[in-house]
Amino acid sequence: MPLRVLHDPRFDPEFLALPERTRDSCWRVQAALRRRPRSPGAGFRVERLQRMAPTEAWTAHFEKDRYRLLYVIDGQTLILFGVGPRPGFYRRLDRLRGFPRRRRRVESTD
Repeated sequence: MPLRVLHDPRFDPEFLALPERTRDSCWRVQAALRRRPRSPGAGFRVERLQRMAPTEAWTAHFEKDRYRLLYVIDGQTLILFGVGPRPGFYRRLDRLRGFPRRRRRVESTD
């Protein structure tokens, strides 16, 4: 079942600032991520962010690794936080600081 897609308010202006060809590629990446958000697809790869992210944050690398799409998977929702060219892209990680961390059950090993 495809995930529901939400956008951070800053996503749309960044998306519209992309060149038209890159926007087309980004649409294809988004469509693929709705079905399989943790899997690479034709023309893109995905990577889970290990540092600085308070939740399960991912990036999709597309357009021959020149662009990044920052997103979070929250249950059945794909939340798009940012998109843009690789140089300087990771400054967008500060957007995730206010996003709630998913609570995980910790089991005792006693």
